[in-house]
Amino acid sequence: MHVVALCNVKDDKQNLANGLAAVLKVTVFEALSRLRAPGSGPFVVGIFAEQEQAGVLAGKLESGGFGAVVLSAGEIEREAGQWSIRRFTLNEQDLSVESADGRSRTLAYQDIDLILRGTGISSSTSIETTKQRKFDLGAAVLSSGLKMTKMTKTRREVTTEEREGFFMLYSGDGPVLAFRENSLVYDALGSARGLSRAANFTQLTAEMRRRCPAARYDDRLLNRAGLAALLGPSLSPEGHLVVATALLAKVLRNLSADFTDFKKTVLE
Repeated sequence: MHVVALCNVKDDKQNLANGLAAVLKVTVFEALSRLRAPGSGPFVVGIFAEQEQAGVLAGKLESGGFGAVVLSAGEIEREAGQWSIRRFTLNEQDLSVESADGRSRTLAYQDIDLILRGTGISSSTSIETTKQRKFDLGAAVLSSGLKMTKMTKTRREVTTEEREGFFMLYSGDGPVLAFRENSLVYDALGSARGLSRAANFTQLTAEMRRRCPAARYDDRLLNRAGLAALLGPSLSPEGHLVVATALLAKVLRNLSADFTDFKKTVLE
């Protein structure tokens, strides 16, 4: 899967709808529904099996005055290969981590360039059966009143939704490090360790932000609305969190790289 997204969307979104509709070959209403999402993007507008097709759409968008980015299948696969962190140690100058499968790594706080904060959403569906006795006139008549009720069964589909906080750390070309609220051992917090996972996770997030002042921080994926705005109507928040984090990380890290290059040019 290769994804095309709008980025750097201008504020006059109402006036951009006609142009976007023409490029995407959709109605103005559909185009406007994507542009109305808060912020400047990224907003997914195309999903393709072939990267060449994604590149064609991105080229058309850019020719039409829109910022566009292509997230390749390889980039999604790399994001999916993230390390799920189990243990961590907050050293003075660096962070040591151990993944759930036993891999370990140490990286300097100053090398962390992006912290993505969000909420993972998973849902499961089950069939619930309830039994209830109800008055049965026919049975009452036939049995001369000896049998007044009958057992009825009602089956209904029940959907359960679970949410889990997370943050992702990005550093150069290193692996993506995924810190998930319910998967972490919080012993390293020491005296700052609280009584609940939620409190400990909040504490760890704040501590990472404090120790990585140069890292960009983004929390737009904290709720379903933020995920839905980025992914659009074709990709579900439950099934495509990897796409959301990979796309957002690519756009934000490119912005940071562009700004760094700009500062170098000015200083020179």
